[in-house]
Amino acid sequence: MLFKSILGNQPIKSYLIKAINEERLPHALLFAGSSGIGKSLFAGELATHFLNCAKERIEKQTHPDFHVLYPEGKSGTHSIESLRGVIEKVHQASFEGKGQVFVIHDAERMQPAAANAILKTLEEPTPSTLFILITTHLESILPTIQSRCSVLRFQLLGLSEVEELLRQKGLSENSAQSAQGSIGRALQQEEFKSLQTLLFPLLDQELSYAEQAVLIEKLSEAIEDEDAIHKHRKIELVFEMILMRYRDAV
Repeated sequence: MLFKSILGNQPIKSYLIKAINEERLPHALLFAGSSGIGKSLFAGELATHFLNCAKERIEKQTHPDFHVLYPEGKSGTHSIESLRGVIEKVHQASFEGKGQVFVIHDAERMQPAAANAILKTLEEPTPSTLFILITTHLESILPTIQSRCSVLRFQLLGLSEVEELLRQKGLSENSAQSAQGSIGRALQQEEFKSLQTLLFPLLDQELSYAEQAVLIEKLSEAIEDEDAIHKHRKIELVFEMILMRYRDAV
């Protein structure tokens, strides 16, 4: 059954399944919600169904009619060149004749010119083309883009769902509570435990200036990343941990 392996967001599952069964699936979908709550999983499952192919081909991104766009460069944005490339592919025949799926991650990072370039394509797509835009900041998406998509707002996962997903991955359930409904955040906390070991002493202990400087330098090095999006998320995580620590103290 479609979406059976994905936990949470049952209303969205029901909506998509009903739309598919009634052959009324919108040509452009905008998945909005916090990071790490399953938006990409839904996109992958939907693409597997739409292209009628093996799930592995979508997961490994080896299907020639499955196109995935991520922000690029140091600025971490979608350039107008990359969106023009999408427009060209839309008007080309699909390789396997079942249509094409375009997934745009972090859609809020489209430069204004890039977003405007794709407007007409979203409004008048070719047959058998599916666009899935994914965002964590719906308010940053141009209203003109939103108006051309069916917006689906994903909700946070329940505590038991996060715990179950962590169990499935063989990880400790200790981070489920602080994950605040996001399996992605829970996995980040596991991944970035090294950040905690550097950050928490700065918050909890009375250190000398020299000791603080050493820890701050190590923390800065740990945050540094060639991937601008990954670096941004590390910084977000650090501030979330600071907020959580002081909230607990209060």
